[in-house]
Amino acid sequence: MMRDSVETLADWITDETRLRSSYRRLAASRLPVNLYSAHAQMQRRAATLLHGADQKSGSWEELDGRQFADDVRGDRASLHLGGAAGGVALSSKDGGGLLAAAGTGTLFITNVEKFTPAARHVLCRIVETGRYTPVGDPYPRPVNCRLIIATPKPLAALARSFAVEWELVDALGHIALRAENVVNALKAEALLQTYPGRLAAAS
Repeated sequence: MMRDSVETLADWITDETRLRSSYRRLAASRLPVNLYSAHAQMQRRAATLLHGADQKSGSWEELDGRQFADDVRGDRASLHLGGAAGGVALSSKDGGGLLAAAGTGTLFITNVEKFTPAARHVLCRIVETGRYTPVGDPYPRPVNCRLIIATPKPLAALARSFAVEWELVDALGHIALRAENVVNALKAEALLQTYPGRLAAAS
């Protein structure tokens, strides 16, 4: 019985190590990630851990979809993101938008189900083309940041209940991770990186 318990523990440690390694590779890949949880704090915690798992994590920007709940044409979504791919962007003070501000970092998007369909289409077009046109710039630029979309359920589940379009699932829902799993896998590693000396002394 004891031997079985030890073997189970060894398997669990190996699985956790593999999971952390997978999340680090995912963070470095810059692929869009859908983090889902019923708890907003868990979504944010998982997103910040995934952001920090990449050694070149860069800037952190946030976008709350509730501000686009009345954006019927998608113009404000285009403005905040920094220009619609292949479309006309509105003028803004800095001419950059969140994609430019995030750079090679992370753009964390919450409440995407609150976007209007037109605003979600703007987001999808930018993701699909991998480019955006900054305000005042005649040439498109590549999207270099990581997109993390936080939702209460996986995007595919939201699409099945008609809360979002399948277009959004195709663009952003291929990698859907439960936020609690990400936190459980990465929090120990984050603690080790933050307090390596203290943990070494304690051991």
